[in-house]
Amino acid sequence: MVLCHPEEASLNHAVADLALHALQARGHGVYFHDLVKERFNPLLTAVEIRRRLSLDVQVQRFSRELAAAGGMVFIHPEWWNGPPAQLKGWIDRVLRPGVAYEYAGEEFSRKTKVPLLSGKRALVLATTDAEPEEAGEPLLSRLWRTTLEFCGVSDFTFEMASGVRDLPFAERKEWLLRVERLVAGLFPADA
Repeated sequence: MVLCHPEEASLNHAVADLALHALQARGHGVYFHDLVKERFNPLLTAVEIRRRLSLDVQVQRFSRELAAAGGMVFIHPEWWNGPPAQLKGWIDRVLRPGVAYEYAGEEFSRKTKVPLLSGKRALVLATTDAEPEEAGEPLLSRLWRTTLEFCGVSDFTFEMASGVRDLPFAERKEWLLRVERLVAGLFPADA
């Protein structure tokens, strides 16, 4: 589970707490990361690109945990039609060749993409200040869908709470209940 929001009193943090407890109550072990609190460096360097791997201890840990996990949960606000910079950097640095996908084929020939996250599930829980009529089909859902599908994730749910700045308490509570149902549906109890 990856949370990215700088305000600890945010709806995003409440969603993360609820989703974490819902997963644990169903018997799932969870690797939980708050990118802001952990001060994740989002910058993908030229050296990392050339090496095709990262020597950064955080990135290596994320990569190991991603390989071991049966699913992923991402929680974040929508800022300017995308995730916050730290989360976008996480995508750039962790969902990379050798971890999320690979290219196979003979040297000097056309390569075939091989997704490495097939069989994993993903849930993206986002918030936006935009009202539903303003948001339409968010670019954010397309970013997540195309990214995760590229890596082989076909069991994917995207849910966005709109108008959160002015969302009444009762509607926030209803959205949290919806989150709990989504978590339960996508990640049922371990047998």
